[in-house]
Amino acid sequence: MSEPRRIIDVHTHVFPDKIAQRAADNVANYYDLVMEADGTVAGLLAGAQGLDARFVISSAALKPEHVVTGNDFLLAAAAAEERFVPLASVHPDMGISAAVDELERAKACGARGVKLHPDFQRFVVDREDIFPIYEACAELGLPILFHVGDRNSDASSPARVRHIADRVPELKVIAAHMCGYSVWDEAERELIGTPVYTDTSDALIGLPPERVYALIEKHGLDRVMFGSDYPLRTTRSAYDALMKLPFDEAEREQICRKTASGLFGL
Repeated sequence: MSEPRRIIDVHTHVFPDKIAQRAADNVANYYDLVMEADGTVAGLLAGAQGLDARFVISSAALKPEHVVTGNDFLLAAAAAEERFVPLASVHPDMGISAAVDELERAKACGARGVKLHPDFQRFVVDREDIFPIYEACAELGLPILFHVGDRNSDASSPARVRHIADRVPELKVIAAHMCGYSVWDEAERELIGTPVYTDTSDALIGLPPERVYALIEKHGLDRVMFGSDYPLRTTRSAYDALMKLPFDEAEREQICRKTASGLFGL
């Protein structure tokens, strides 16, 4: 029997058990999608059956007062489960000094990057006063996983994320959802083929497989990472969908593990 494939799922969200289902339902309602899982830690682990998986876990703080407790939950989850790689969250409305202090604290406690979701956190991603946070992340060596793309708002548009990547070129930008959930034409114009990283999460929900394959090839496999967007999809479900694309074994290894391993130092 062959060994299970080693993978890194770079886009997962976990929540405390008592609020996990409600958090998952809120996201499902916003995007008019059906969740495959419940957002709990146990559900994340159970949804990777047959895979030798590590998980980059995150949860963007919706309000400034949620930042520290949310980060503490993720850092504790990672301390208890060696397969977890935590991303911290900050909120621009907490103030630049407080945000930078929290980034420094989270990194010292094991955070490997930052997750921001401008549409849910209610800020325009390239707002002028936020750039000191991006510059601090670059100095601290913390990649930022940005949610990118929304039918109802341009707060996280590919063009705005391109502005950040161009202005702070030393920042490791991860433009989630194949560079722009639901706005892939703009994503292809603005971000595909640029030096930003991206993940595969949700692209196979909104696009035909042949276009996802073409976008990955155009962007470059050394900047593409596997992501499930758990609890929207389980790791296994998203992995099985990706494996239907006609990549060879070396290319699958690059997408499923090597790019993420290099970026996050795993």
